[in-house]
This record gives sequence, structure tokens and C-alpha cells, in this order.
Amino acid sequence: MRSLLTSFVFAVSAAFATSAAAQSLAVPVHGNWCGPNHGAGPALDLLDAACLRHDLCTVQVGRFDCGCDLAFMYELRHQAWPNPWLADKARGVYEAIAMAPCDGPSGQASKMSLAAGDWMRDVSNGREAPWAFLDRLGRLASEGVRRAY
Repeated sequence: MRSLLTSFVFAVSAAFATSAAAQSLAVPVHGNWCGPNHGAGPALDLLDAACLRHDLCTVQVGRFDCGCDLAFMYELRHQAWPNPWLADKARGVYEAIAMAPCDGPSGQASKMSLAAGDWMRDVSNGREAPWAFLDRLGRLASEGVRRAY
């Protein structure tokens, strides 16, 4: 399972490499601010507001700053979500950010360790199936492709 996860992370990272096309393609996955190269207008809900804060951080510090990603993950992880649908979507964004490349190997390892630990805890406690994170990422990718510009 670990090699499958590693292969999946590598494939996702390669798909969002820093090519000119990837840097200009907007992939909105939620609201007005969640998704690569996507952001304009007011935040529509708690998740969108968290995405806006993450975007502002990366503008100030740098696009691939691990610190911005870790702060964003912490916020997503500890927010009291108003409904299960938004909680599930936030968890998908959390997992996607964990796999997104950032500028330092220790930061990248911290992001992956947090997400993997949460996944293992939820699977071992019977709260979700082992493939639930793939379902969440698939839904995010589907919405991003549908709304891409």
C-alpha cells in the first residue's frame, strides 16, 4: 500500500509540475479561491476563506512555501466545519495540499506525515475505508477539470 501511495503522490506531483501550461491553467476545486491559479471575488464559506488566506500567504512568502502549506493544513485540520459535505471537501483539499510540492524536503515530509497519520488513524478506527482519500481527491480533480479555465 505504501508503494501505491508513493506512486500516486509522484504522479500527482508530476501532473502539477512547473511547466508553463500548469502555471497558467486555473483549476478551481471549490468556491472563489480553492485550486491552483484560481482566486477572485469574496470568500463564499469557511473553506474558501481558508484558501484565500493560503493564497495571500503564498503571494507574500512564495508560491511553494512549505510554511504556508503547513499553516493551511493546520487550519483545515482544526476548523469546526458546519456540515459533513464541507468537512469532506476540506479534507480533500488538505490531502491535495499535503501532496503538492513545496520548497523544502523537511516541510514536504511534515505535510505528508500529517496527512498519512490522519488517514491511518481514521482507517484503523473504522471511520473511513482505506480508499476514501482517493475518492476525495477524485472528486476534487473532477470538479477542477469541469471548472478549469
